[in-house]
Amino acid sequence: MHSKASIAGHPIHPALVAFPVALYTATVAALLVHVGTHDVFWYRAAMWANLAGVAMAAVAAIPGAIDLFALPRRSRARVTGLRHAGFNVLSLVLFAVSAVILWRNVHGTPDDAGIYRLDTNAPLVLGIVGLLSTVTAGMLGWTLVQTHHVGVRPTVYGSHRDPSVVDDLDELAGVGPAPRDITPSARVEDRHFTDRLLRH
Repeated sequence: MHSKASIAGHPIHPALVAFPVALYTATVAALLVHVGTHDVFWYRAAMWANLAGVAMAAVAAIPGAIDLFALPRRSRARVTGLRHAGFNVLSLVLFAVSAVILWRNVHGTPDDAGIYRLDTNAPLVLGIVGLLSTVTAGMLGWTLVQTHHVGVRPTVYGSHRDPSVVDDLDELAGVGPAPRDITPSARVEDRHFTDRLLRH
């Protein structure tokens, strides 16, 4: 099944998701360093990484949603995609709440003693749970590619099938395409690679 949101045949969503994953991880790492050093620099670094991660996650969600709703209804790929999206949305919400807390603390006012109270516990817990949710979403995302072959053009020995009629490449194992699925421009794109996929 081809990705509907792509540039020159390359899916956009997988190219963008690396940014929020890296920024979410940087947020938690910076908070842990702040806990160990009490250096305000790391608290601010966590805040900016968190904000950037939330922004990039929102951007990545747009092509992801396009691909999700383009998947065949009542297919295993669609169910996996919905779970993948659910965990990503959960991560986004958790890190969005964390970002609000970090922003308010950094831009807040000192207490009566003139000390800024930088709450680390809530953002750190939210960040860790958010990371676990992100890892789960990533596993499901890989299932979409590895098992259901979303974004992969299905081929069988020189013939090409319409991606909209294929749930995953397991359907093609040992089964030749119907004549209506063969296009005049069909060709072998990588027979050995396809062989490995079909034997998987």
